Amino acid sequence: MSTGFVYLRPLNVAYVRVNGLYATSAKDAWERMFAWLNESGMIRSVGTGYGLLLDDPRVVDAVKCRYDACVELIDDYGRKLPDEFGIRRLPGGAYARNRHKTGNVGLGKVISSLRDNWAPARGLAVDPRRPVIEIYLDNPQLVGEDKCRVDVCLPVLAVSEHESAA
Repeated sequence: MSTGFVYLRPLNVAYVRVNGLYATSAKDAWERMFAWLNESGMIRSVGTGYGLLLDDPRVVDAVKCRYDACVELIDDYGRKLPDEFGIRRLPGGAYARNRHKTGNVGLGKVISSLRDNWAPARGLAVDPRRPVIEIYLDNPQLVGEDKCRVDVCLPVLAVSEHESAA
């Protein structure tokens, strides 16, 4: 696994939230996001998509886990958002990043490996105050879902910082 560090800057995003198992809630959230982007004609002005996994399914009942499908906000999004959508701030900070090249296939294993093996081996812990972030680098409507590049970003901090944050 080729993994490194990245600092994500905070940014405003339009999002739609779906609760449930991440495997199904992520798909549902992105279907809703793409439906709105296509219907509104805004699909042409969107570059990067972000998926936020807000809960740890080892701690929160899987059916209550929250997933946000997000796109970077541009000036006129606010006026055109459907009622079920919102605006939020993507949390910035230090993340361990792994580039995944087969779309959504196997993302859960990548996250588990980063969290359970890679981070602890480097004296790092997951920052519980920030979500795991998926950065979608390709439009699945153009390259196919199974060929999309996804940066899986695990919020990390030094173990001593984690002990202070807990």
